[in-house]
Amino acid sequence: MSTIVKTTSTVTPTEKYTTKNVNLKFVDNLSDYQVHHDDTDIRGFDVRLSTGEKIGEVEGLLADVPARQVRYVEIEVEDDIINRHTLGTYTNEDRNVLIPIGLVKINADKTVTILGLGLDHFVDYPRFNRTNGYTTSFEIDTTNYLSDFHEFGSSYNRSMFDSPDYRRRDRHDNNFYMSKFFVGQ
Repeated sequence: MSTIVKTTSTVTPTEKYTTKNVNLKFVDNLSDYQVHHDDTDIRGFDVRLSTGEKIGEVEGLLADVPARQVRYVEIEVEDDIINRHTLGTYTNEDRNVLIPIGLVKINADKTVTILGLGLDHFVDYPRFNRTNGYTTSFEIDTTNYLSDFHEFGSSYNRSMFDSPDYRRRDRHDNNFYMSKFFVGQ
């Protein structure tokens, strides 16, 4: 799991893209934080499925600043994957997805593999236009989608988190991030 460390004493965010979860910030926007030196900064890495098929590139890392933990890898989806989508639900601008950090395997060849997702799962994965900002409701949609088929789904308390109260919150508590989706195996 990637951690972030404070490098200066003042917060001077230069937010190009934002989130609506007050605790989650893009590491790129945190001028006084960086990925811990013992962890690999995977921004810019190619993203592959376990079959080896490239599905995109790591666009950003979303960190829970109070917890100093990276919670999500943001992926910009390849055009080929976008063009395979048959439901007509998403536009070409909806090309970003959030992958919980527990599903990410970092490889020696500067790629990452998404564990437990096949192409069919990824084609219908919840997408978002990153300029709109990610919400706690979008986080819930993502984990709900994953819990329907992923082996880590049983570690996620869907009945607790998929409620109007949780969807309206401006942040999630640590309980939300305790499933294997975020902590791995």
